[in-house]
Amino acid sequence: MPFRSKTRISAARRCICIVAALGLSAAWIPECGADDAVPSAAAQAVPSGASVDSESGTVSLIDQRNAIIVVTVPGHEDLSFNAKNHRDALSAVKIGDKVTASYLEPYVTELSLAKGVPLTRLNRTVKLTQYSPGAGQEEFQALRVFQGVAEVTGVDHKLNLLTIEDKEGTAHSVRVSRPELVKVMQSLARHSHVRITYESETTVVVAR
Repeated sequence: MPFRSKTRISAARRCICIVAALGLSAAWIPECGADDAVPSAAAQAVPSGASVDSESGTVSLIDQRNAIIVVTVPGHEDLSFNAKNHRDALSAVKIGDKVTASYLEPYVTELSLAKGVPLTRLNRTVKLTQYSPGAGQEEFQALRVFQGVAEVTGVDHKLNLLTIEDKEGTAHSVRVSRPELVKVMQSLARHSHVRITYESETTVVVAR
C-alpha cells in the first residue's frame, strides 16, 4: 500500500500493459490486522491529497517505438511509464536523468465480490497524463492503476479502510470513499475474494 525484468529490452516489451511497482509491494497505508481494528497513527495522519510515498531512480531506457520510459530504482523493481499520449516527453528525457516519483493516496474506482474467482497478482500500469517542460527540470503527471482479484484480510469500518492480499501474498491497504463502493466494502467478510481497481496520481520530476 504496490518486477524487475532480466533485461532492459524485455522490460520495454512488457511495460505497455504491465508496469513495475517500484518495489512498493507493501500497503500504501499501514495494514490493519483485524476487522474494526484501531488504525495506526500513520494511517490516521494521512491528509486528503497528501503524498504518501516517493521513490527515486535513473532513466535507463527510452523506447521510442513503443513510447516507454524505463527508470531503474536501486534495490527495487524498475518503473516504466507509458508515454503514448505524450511522445514529446520521449525527446525531453535523456538516459541518465535522475527521476523522483511522488504518489498521492490511492482511491478505489471498482470493488465487487468475486466469489469463486481465483486470486491474481495485482497488475500495475502507469501512463503519463500531462507533461510540463521546464528549465533544467522536466515535470510529468502520471496515473498509476492497480487491478486484479484479491482476498479481503481486513475491513476498518470507521476509516473505510480495506486491506487485501493478492495471489503472491502481498498486502495492500486502501481507503474507499465512493458511497456505492463503501456500501460494498461494508458488506464484505474476511477471506472474501473481490475484484478491485484502485488508482493513484503521481508527480514525476526529472532533474539533470
